[in-house]
Amino acid sequence: MELISEYGDDSIDFYLASDFRLLISEYSKKEFILAYIRFIATKHLLKHRSSGVISVFSFISILGIALGVMALIVVLSVMSGFDRDLKAKIVGANAHILVQQIGGMGDPDAIVDQIRKIKNPDLKTAAPYIQGQGIIRSKVNATGVIMKGVDQRRDDLKGFLDFMRIGSFKFKGDSDSPKGGKLPGAVIGMQLANTLNVGVGSKVYLISPHIENEGQLLPTQAKSLPFEITGIFELGMSDLDSSIVLISIPEAKDLFQMKGTVSGIGIRMNDVDQAEEFKKQLISELPGAFIIRSWLDLNRNFFIALQVEKKVMSILLFLIILVAAFNIISTLIMVVMEKTKDIGLLRALGATTSGIRSIFLFQGVCVGVVGVISGGIVGLLVAFNINKVADVVERLTGYEVFPSDIYYFNKIPAEINFSDVTLIIVSALVVSLLAGIYPAHKAAKLNPVEAFRYE
Repeated sequence: MELISEYGDDSIDFYLASDFRLLISEYSKKEFILAYIRFIATKHLLKHRSSGVISVFSFISILGIALGVMALIVVLSVMSGFDRDLKAKIVGANAHILVQQIGGMGDPDAIVDQIRKIKNPDLKTAAPYIQGQGIIRSKVNATGVIMKGVDQRRDDLKGFLDFMRIGSFKFKGDSDSPKGGKLPGAVIGMQLANTLNVGVGSKVYLISPHIENEGQLLPTQAKSLPFEITGIFELGMSDLDSSIVLISIPEAKDLFQMKGTVSGIGIRMNDVDQAEEFKKQLISELPGAFIIRSWLDLNRNFFIALQVEKKVMSILLFLIILVAAFNIISTLIMVVMEKTKDIGLLRALGATTSGIRSIFLFQGVCVGVVGVISGGIVGLLVAFNINKVADVVERLTGYEVFPSDIYYFNKIPAEINFSDVTLIIVSALVVSLLAGIYPAHKAAKLNPVEAFRYE
């Protein structure tokens, strides 16, 4: 111990002279090996040098891992929530499968009967619809819209009913039309109502271009009908809230001059994920020339783009963790350089190469575990409270974090997918472990004679 006491109280020999001797007396050989590995590695992580350089770099390594894990959890949660809510709004406002014919469908009831004969437990509703573009005009404004004629008795309109904010979902008003009858009703979105400056009970006009002859390409007159706003919904998706007008099928036929036809049949499933499978059944079993498309066909490019964006963002953000891993490598190498004489002393006292290697691997794992746990906790807290965080940022900076007119939604969607969280945590821990391999190997191969050559 005289040789050991020649060095300062920041070296491994000081630990041997005090607490380290207690380890020798209290543990068996196997327990002692594990105990001294934990003991020395912990001392290296927590013990401060007079300059404080090592502790600062350890903190930076931990912070880098934590930031990477937090960013991955928050971003993937937002993108998963965006994907989920977008899918829910799209399939809620539109049919899951559309069956159409070129030039319109002349006998929709017969087609509906044929569809129902195809036995599928997931088939929920099949109803005719009419859809076309036109203009809605109020006293103060006018804008282009998509007008949809729907069948309340046969169609499942829960996707709109659940988001009614004002009024009710009905198509008969109480105001008198110029002819003395009652105005037909129309249901519109909240953003459209704000654009037109109208509310429940307001009178609007729906205008549809009318082509007199089949050979014409341009309309020579417009069909205009008065309607009363009977209900206002708010789906929370900008495109839908600002562009859809729902009316009854008879009024839509009159507006678009479709006397004996409809645009097609809209089919809804109990499980939207079964739409593709049922589409294949329809293609094989429905007679005649039909155009059959699922909700995925109509939005395929958009959802593929979302999936690609999610994967790319995951790769880019994972680079933060890799950068932090290089910080771990550099920190441990600095520890090896600083503790050269201590490592040599341990080797001279009989420490094995595997024991020395385990010390530095344990240090890398400790840095990774602390960074991953802290980053995971902060990431989950931010993801669960993402809109509150966005509100705070907006108040502090005056910058709108999530403009609804750009991102479709009026608030930031988030879904905590624990399989993603688990993958992030496991990946970060593996990277931290791998980062400690080279410094640990370098320390283990250190020759005791070389360590004391210049001491």
